[in-house]
Amino acid sequence: MTSSKRALASTVQAFGIVWAAGCAPNGSTGALHEAEAPAGTTENGLTSINGLTSINGLTSINGLTSINGLTSINGLTSINGLTSINGYMTADAKMTMTYIVRCALPAGHSLTMKGPNNTSISLAGQLGVAPAWESGICDTDCQQQVTACILAHVNTSGKHIALWLDGDAPSIGWGRSANYPYQEGSFFGNIFTSPPSAYYCNGKDFDLGVVPGRLGATAAGSAYKNPFGANGACSTSCTAANAPNSGDGFNSCAGFSHVMTVWRNFDPNTDYKICNQNSSKCLDVSGGSRAAKVQLVQNTFTNAASQKWKILQVSPGAYKVINANSGFAVDVDGNVATNGASIIQFPYHDGPNQLWNFKAVGWGLYQFMPNSKPTGSINVRGGSVQDGAAIEQWEDGGWNSERWFVAPTN
Repeated sequence: MTSSKRALASTVQAFGIVWAAGCAPNGSTGALHEAEAPAGTTENGLTSINGLTSINGLTSINGLTSINGLTSINGLTSINGLTSINGYMTADAKMTMTYIVRCALPAGHSLTMKGPNNTSISLAGQLGVAPAWESGICDTDCQQQVTACILAHVNTSGKHIALWLDGDAPSIGWGRSANYPYQEGSFFGNIFTSPPSAYYCNGKDFDLGVVPGRLGATAAGSAYKNPFGANGACSTSCTAANAPNSGDGFNSCAGFSHVMTVWRNFDPNTDYKICNQNSSKCLDVSGGSRAAKVQLVQNTFTNAASQKWKILQVSPGAYKVINANSGFAVDVDGNVATNGASIIQFPYHDGPNQLWNFKAVGWGLYQFMPNSKPTGSINVRGGSVQDGAAIEQWEDGGWNSERWFVAPTN
């Protein structure tokens, strides 16, 4: 990213909002993405929210232009727009309107709504995809921009998830971040019409690094659907953004001309299981041990703590993989580049034999490449399909025993 891109740190909390003030490097201004560094490590930006559990707070079945509190015909700050003096916001409406205002208005702009018992509820702008709506009409372009932004933030589980957004809204802009390497999917539609249109399509990495409540995971009660069918891919049904941004996102999908594409990373707060394509058995610590230098093996998944792993980014292309039971890291024994070297657990010390690059080799499949041997991969010894088979380092040969599925354990 260029220095003109303002960074935003992203933290997610269902039914809670945490704001932290900050500014762009050297006071620069420009397009806003969700984050330019993993959540919690950036020194720049504002807290971003992802965790909207539904869009049903304001009679969304009939479209958000309903007479019950919101109209796109008038400005958000007008009496007939959002700040109606009649009635007050329910808890669901507050959550929905928090996202609407956050998406529509830029940072530093806010409005106040009436809450129960005549309390005041302040709603703050952040991403600014429809700034004119603050005091004027929200036309079709405005409605589609706000819709895409809101849908991109729906997360049925309310988990903490860091996201990177790309789109044609000037305040979002095009451009990628190495800290968010996986294209989850794209969101589009118009939830202001009756009936509302709320759509998504799958990005090329929709089921890589799956996180609860998002695409690739079971999302019961999701507010959107894929108009291109089960696992319908954006790349086969949407028009790519213009060069040189054709790999970033899309100009249009299903007749909607404003699309927001989401990129993501592994969720640092989620435990993952790592299971072999060849055997369907999962990465485990021999005997469930908490001792250092114990061999890693494959076993049938039982949801044991020793089979649960945190995948934490240290820097672009470098992740540490930490066992939930022992707190130790996946490690190439002896820091050697030799084929057949044992993969063990060991206290984390930031060595290249404990840092891993994830090479996507198919939807939902990775190879784990150690930074100490970039041409190597973790492998099940001898291609075994038996419980207890040892895990080793081996030259990348494209074998199924070197390929692993990664998915949340819950």
